[in-house]
Amino acid sequence: MKYEIKIEPDQRQFFSYFAFIPVSFCISSLLFAQQWVNPDYECHHLELRDLGYMEVNLIPPDCSAITSLVTSGDGKIYGATSGDTSYLFVYDPGINKVRHLGRLTGHQGVYHSLVMDKEGCLYIGTGKNVLERVEISKQTGFGDNSIDGSLWNDIKKQYDGYKGGHLLRYDPARNDDKVYLPDYNCPVEDLGVPVTGDGVYALTISGDRNVIYGLTYPNGRMFKYQIGERIFSDLGETNKKVVFHGPERDWRTLPRALVCDDSGTVFTSGSGGFVHYYRPGDKSLTVTNIKLPGEYYPVQAYEGYPAVEYFAKGTNGLIYGASCDGYLFSFEPNKMKLNNFGKPRVSRRMRALAIGCNGKVYMIAGERAEPCRLFSYNPQGGVFSDLGVMAVDRSPYYSWRGDQFECMTTGLDGTIYMGESDRRGHLFLYLPLEKSDSE
Repeated sequence: MKYEIKIEPDQRQFFSYFAFIPVSFCISSLLFAQQWVNPDYECHHLELRDLGYMEVNLIPPDCSAITSLVTSGDGKIYGATSGDTSYLFVYDPGINKVRHLGRLTGHQGVYHSLVMDKEGCLYIGTGKNVLERVEISKQTGFGDNSIDGSLWNDIKKQYDGYKGGHLLRYDPARNDDKVYLPDYNCPVEDLGVPVTGDGVYALTISGDRNVIYGLTYPNGRMFKYQIGERIFSDLGETNKKVVFHGPERDWRTLPRALVCDDSGTVFTSGSGGFVHYYRPGDKSLTVTNIKLPGEYYPVQAYEGYPAVEYFAKGTNGLIYGASCDGYLFSFEPNKMKLNNFGKPRVSRRMRALAIGCNGKVYMIAGERAEPCRLFSYNPQGGVFSDLGVMAVDRSPYYSWRGDQFECMTTGLDGTIYMGESDRRGHLFLYLPLEKSDSE
């Protein structure tokens, strides 16, 4: 049986009118997207990837803010998200895609807390979602009711009844090749709670990859985990006084990074903005007289001080760091010498940094209320370069501008990977013009 639809002249006008709408919408969308082409570098040097396969197992919005990245020994990039629920994913350069590895059920945040041991197993430190804004009470006065005291009480309320963040272990060799749907749980081993009542805020691993060190939030404890013995140890607090200098004004000022030097000594920051370290065998942290670069406001009797936000260790043992006031510095642990290189941007916060294979340092700077920008620093000459906003334009196929970022890592081929930390996160890839000094 054959059916025929007859359209009258006035109906043709109706259908042609609505057929014009998607065409005009596409044209206007393309014109809008092309307004965000970045003038600061060639566009083909910046790319992005979705977190999974569209309409199949894409990590959902509100769960996809990327807050941790790490490069594995075989070149894969592992990442974890924060939000309503945390997820684990892997980017495989061999297939040029992100594969979702399952959700971390019962966990909301993974901040700067991915490390790999010598066997290739991934360790994940979890906590609450600190990107979620604190509910601020309006009562202020003196003592506990001062602005700082009231805010500290508001933060502690969020942790009422919280048992603490966990350290999880994931085995890529056994699980990477599996295909996971969005509601599948990531196959991890729970190693326990490092510090009761606190979430894990940052992790690093020793050079021999036998000991994991971590920081916690909101009470600012440092801990270690001996992988072979499966033992946690609390090494003490990093900050004696509760202040709110940053990174964000409703976060307690605590270090968000720590790093091991070639001798096994672990460095971070603490009270007064001073560099702290823990040497294996010591009973507690040692405070140095080395101060992080930042805004201290001594004439105003201001008690705040900066904290370290990120560390990256070079092949020659030199350590680069970023403070929450937006300063870049290097640290020579063998000389106990800190070199301040200044700020690439007027505003506060340097979110993340990574050392490229070309010897340059790549940084993301910007506060929560403004779009982040990508910068580079060339030690040869001491020059900052502003690489602009992170805007990928592949019109008419896709176009996206990222505003918020929390983490970076360098791939084995020199590609810089950046984790977008907005409601719908993407993995950004930046390919430097020169991948190594010899090229």
